[in-house]
Amino acid sequence: MKDFTAIIVAAGMGVRMGPRGRLMPKGLIEVGGSPMVAQSLDTLRAAGIDRVRIVTGHLDEQYRDTFGTASGVELIHNPLYSTTGSLRTLATALDGVTGPIVLLESDLIYAPEGLEAALTGGNVLVTSGPTGAGDEVYVWTQPDGALADISKDPAARPEAHFGELVGITALDADSVDLMRDVAEEVLAETPAEHYEAGLVALGQRVPVPCVRIDDLPWAEVDDETMLSHAEREVYPKVAAARAARMAGSRLA
Repeated sequence: MKDFTAIIVAAGMGVRMGPRGRLMPKGLIEVGGSPMVAQSLDTLRAAGIDRVRIVTGHLDEQYRDTFGTASGVELIHNPLYSTTGSLRTLATALDGVTGPIVLLESDLIYAPEGLEAALTGGNVLVTSGPTGAGDEVYVWTQPDGALADISKDPAARPEAHFGELVGITALDADSVDLMRDVAEEVLAETPAEHYEAGLVALGQRVPVPCVRIDDLPWAEVDDETMLSHAEREVYPKVAAARAARMAGSRLA
């Protein structure tokens, strides 16, 4: 696991968070008393990953104030953040990266099992069972279980979707190299595209196996309603899962 570089895409402008999003990047919003990105860093370190790139955009200086001296953390700025989407942020992050990556969205809280499922080797895209979060993103797979499509529209394909996109994906070293080219090809057509489209395009070149954890505690925070849901309903389960994992580690 120590060979992984973690990439946290954190350049978004947080428009849907309203006034809070104008004052603070989403990844620095506190859930359970701690910023979401800080919680990801703790989970990554507990998994043995101590090399992290956070790609910033909106209110970059706040990330630098918070993590500028953090061990193992490299802050990279996407200067095009206001006119592009998360795929440009990912492409910016991949510059100079060698070896496998684990890609995370910045506005997530999740139990350690979500990260561990991605770190089993090779390409892995993590999904969950139904969350009822209200802004679900759905994943479809090919017959062999590899990624076929990602969409917010549950009727985007005639077959049933496989699960909900969590926002945690691992790519092996060869796929990281390929993703550089794939991202630029997609961005040449749609400069404001998001990283999910890049993953789908990558999946047309190489298999990206999908796994589903039906009962994974996790939440994405895009607006105030989702923040309230994350704090009241999801964070207690995430905290319990973390505590159980720590207790198990002490006993091992």
